[in-house]
Amino acid sequence: MKFRLGQKVKYKRISKKIEIDMQYFDVPDFEQGEEKVLERREFIELKKERTGYIVGRRKLVFKTIFSVNNDNYDDDSNIIEFVEIARQEYGFAYLIAYGMGQTNYVLEEDLREG
Repeated sequence: MKFRLGQKVKYKRISKKIEIDMQYFDVPDFEQGEEKVLERREFIELKKERTGYIVGRRKLVFKTIFSVNNDNYDDDSNIIEFVEIARQEYGFAYLIAYGMGQTNYVLEEDLREG
C-alpha cells in the first residue's frame, strides 16, 4: 500500500541511524575473499503506538559491505591492500512528523492508516 503526503498514520516501530564512531575494519580482519557487513540502521519498538503524518519518503543506507582491494600496486611492484566499500544496500522509509519538529523514519510495513 502506498501512503500519500499528509496522510495520518499509526506506527509502533521506528528506524534510527547507527552512529559508526570511526568503526573501521583493517586488512588483517579479513579472510581471503571475505566481505564484512556493517549495519547502518537499527529498529526500535516503541512502548506506545504513535500517530503522525507523512511528510516525505527517503532512500536510506541500511547496510555497508566492505572487502579488501589488492588491485593497486606501488612503485616497487608490491601489492598494496586496503579495505574498501564493496557496495551499499539501500531501502526506502517514510518520514513521519509526530510533533512540532519531531520526526521518525518508519518502514512501509510498520505503518497503518490512522
